[in-house]
Amino acid sequence: MATVTIELKKGLKIGETVHTEAEIREATAGDVIEAMEESEKLVMVGSEPQLIASPTLVGVNTLRRQIVRIGTYQGPLSLGEIKRLDPHDLNELQLQSELLDAGAGAEITRRGRDDRGQG
Repeated sequence: MATVTIELKKGLKIGETVHTEAEIREATAGDVIEAMEESEKLVMVGSEPQLIASPTLVGVNTLRRQIVRIGTYQGPLSLGEIKRLDPHDLNELQLQSELLDAGAGAEITRRGRDDRGQG
């Protein structure tokens, strides 16, 4: 599983230490499923109850599971911890997560194809 290490601009303060080096990994199906379950909310639509998942929360809950560590602090982060990040740091983590996942998708797409690009 691919990982990437990035330097955070502001970092995350835990105790007296500000951790600025983050390591994230590719998302797994389990990460996405758990994030979707955690992001569901029961709402009434007309007279019928329905489970609705917030796309924003699904993304954040997936990302926090992808965080291997920030400094010496082991992931995944809690939702409260990720909310304490600087917006720039959160954006950088999201960007790197998307790049990791896009790279994994490219690898999967190439599997089973010969050199001429045919399957």
